[in-house]
Amino acid sequence: MRKVIYYCGGDVADFPIPDDRFDDFVKHLKWEARHSEDDLAKARLVLEAVVKQGAPASVPPEALAAACFVWNYFNTHEEDEYYIEGDIIIIDLNGDGGTIEYASVNDIELAPAN
Repeated sequence: MRKVIYYCGGDVADFPIPDDRFDDFVKHLKWEARHSEDDLAKARLVLEAVVKQGAPASVPPEALAAACFVWNYFNTHEEDEYYIEGDIIIIDLNGDGGTIEYASVNDIELAPAN
């Protein structure tokens, strides 16, 4: 199981990716598109929209595909500055899309809710 977490101005949503769905996604992903920055931006916007609407009980298909793209983008990138190993967290501190950071979930310490 893989996961992408989206933090957007105080709201957090988990996008779990079942192994079989990820394998199917990768099988159909065009090799030349796997590291497209335009597609990364589109995938992030799909996930952001889900977060802002309130996390549904199950992940919508388009959000699952977007999460697969984000996870694959960073975990397979050949350039060190883009490579992130493991599960990914997308951080939009202000929730306005102005500054977006991507990191490994293992590198971020989230404080528990009180």
